[in-house]
Amino acid sequence: MARVVVEGPCVYLPDRLCAGPRVVGGNTASALPECKFTYVDKSGSRITQDRFDAARDFSEGLAPVQVGKQWGFIDRSGAIVVSPQFEDAEPFASGLSRTRDHQRFAYVDQSGAIRIGPQFQYAESFHEGFAVVGDQNLYWYIDQSGLRQGWGVFAAASPFFKGLAHVKLTPSDALKSGAAFAYIDTTGARVFTY
Repeated sequence: MARVVVEGPCVYLPDRLCAGPRVVGGNTASALPECKFTYVDKSGSRITQDRFDAARDFSEGLAPVQVGKQWGFIDRSGAIVVSPQFEDAEPFASGLSRTRDHQRFAYVDQSGAIRIGPQFQYAESFHEGFAVVGDQNLYWYIDQSGLRQGWGVFAAASPFFKGLAHVKLTPSDALKSGAAFAYIDTTGARVFTY
């Protein structure tokens, strides 16, 4: 499935923080409406006649879509399977989607049921069974049940990739270890520090 702009000219507001608005089908953004989205299959046929205010990629059979100011999920037939109810929603990873409600991040399953309640000021999607979450400039890892891993807290942390994650140690940990950064494995062991 591919996400497409339904018609233009319109203004597209990318999800990325550093990307500015883009004009689709015209030369100037003045007085243009925001773009509406839908999805097409490999043959180029629309899977639904619905137009969404924003849309993200399909993953694990579902795609997050925005209707008005709320996000929900559609399946590959274009049917809404989780009604729009979240402030934000990301594509599924490892069976869970990171959502936001009342300025706190949570994780829901494909039925829309909350599996890890809204409690984090910062959260990323799951990678290799773990997600980076945090509050007040400290970060740690949770597993898919929401259990906080006993690996400590970090000044910065990245998602796992091929069994390793890059972390910045807190000033007190850095002072103790003589290193500011580390790569950890999925058991929390420091594989390499520098």
